Amino acid sequence: MTKEIELKLTLLPDHADAAGHWLTTRGEITHRSLHSVYFDTPAQFLLKSGMTLRLRHDGHQWIQTIKSGSRNGVGLFDRDEWEKPVPDRAIDIADTPLAGLPPQTRSAMAETFSLDVERRVVLAEHDGSTVEIALDMGTVKAADRYQALSEAELELKSGSTDALFDLARSLDAIAPIRIGVRAKSDLGYGLLGPLEDSVKADAVRIDPNGSVEDAFFLIASSCIAQYRLNEDILLRRQTPEALHQARVGLRRLRSALKIFKAVLDPHSRDAFNDELKWLAGILGTARDLDIKLAAMPQGPEAALVQEARDAAYRTLGETLIQARPRLLMLDIVQWLTDGAASSAPQGRAAAKLPVVDLANSALDKLFRKLKASAKGFAVRTDQERHETRKLAKTLRYGTEFFAAVYDGKRKAKHHQKLSNRLGALQDALGELNDLTTIDTEVGRTLDKSVLLATASERLDEVLAVKRFWS
Repeated sequence: MTKEIELKLTLLPDHADAAGHWLTTRGEITHRSLHSVYFDTPAQFLLKSGMTLRLRHDGHQWIQTIKSGSRNGVGLFDRDEWEKPVPDRAIDIADTPLAGLPPQTRSAMAETFSLDVERRVVLAEHDGSTVEIALDMGTVKAADRYQALSEAELELKSGSTDALFDLARSLDAIAPIRIGVRAKSDLGYGLLGPLEDSVKADAVRIDPNGSVEDAFFLIASSCIAQYRLNEDILLRRQTPEALHQARVGLRRLRSALKIFKAVLDPHSRDAFNDELKWLAGILGTARDLDIKLAAMPQGPEAALVQEARDAAYRTLGETLIQARPRLLMLDIVQWLTDGAASSAPQGRAAAKLPVVDLANSALDKLFRKLKASAKGFAVRTDQERHETRKLAKTLRYGTEFFAAVYDGKRKAKHHQKLSNRLGALQDALGELNDLTTIDTEVGRTLDKSVLLATASERLDEVLAVKRFWS
């Protein structure tokens, strides 16, 4: 078994020549033509188990690779892998982690999708570190569907992970890159299902017995992955739901920065929060027009809003291709990799503490703030109610982040109740907030008093839930 640590980057096929030229400046290039076949059962047993089984032909022989373990959220992949040559095109899972599979599962294994890649490889030296840089251009095929593949993989052979990020920025100066959040196998599995209009966040699987810093790493990585997956969809087509989910990813990340504030370096935390707020604002302009347009009947006014909405999406697209948002994600991933949750001098000891300690205190603090904000909710200004909405969102994200911490039967029951009620509250507050987003003329059919009463009722229901973290 070996361990693989690599930084995955995506780039446009149009930039392949520029990336190839950059590669020549890093060392002697080796060319390979690779044909890979991935195996799984019809029920996708391996995918659900967090493993992949691949046969790859490099022009000389077939190599079987089994990969297992975690992708460290985004960009940086840290996985165990088992490789061995096999005769012909036949899998051999003896002496591998798959050796104990039941016979019926083994017999169900079949070719699921394939990849054809032209790979250029350089072994580069950088500041005392050795990095294998692979530039891959090719095609993923599943049944009768195809997808182009254009990416760079920077695998650390020895030295510091900082070398991976330094080289990524060097490449970006020649051929714009983005942090990659999907393995090649993910692209193949993606072709087996329907075309995605958006991607919701996966449940965060933190270790309930783990440390604060490990939890922050996984939580922040989950948020970035959600943003990047939906950003990729937005770059291909104007999808309102992808825009919404991209904003949710940014909000979740900003909430994580707030919840883990005590263990984060304040300078880095505030700088990243400001940049994330800026990016969310660009997305928010288009989102507000989506909401406004959806509430309008067809007619001349709707046509004007549609025109403004299209312009906002064009501005968004022009912004997303710039270096500022692209490198923001790279910078945050490097910060996480370098140990963001132990970067504050006063937080180094706290970052090593059990995550349950921070979870309990964070949820209690947010709950108390929400309770204070709820006083006089019905007579407060729209801006004050918006602040209540933001508090409720942060509390909801916090309950989602720490779900694994409260997996005991009784606590899990109360946790689920709070999560459900916070979801209902967010829906009610969202409808109320939409009234401030759209013009009075557009929203005249929406009864504010009814929405306000519903939101107040949902808020009371949240505050009535037992504080299971106490």
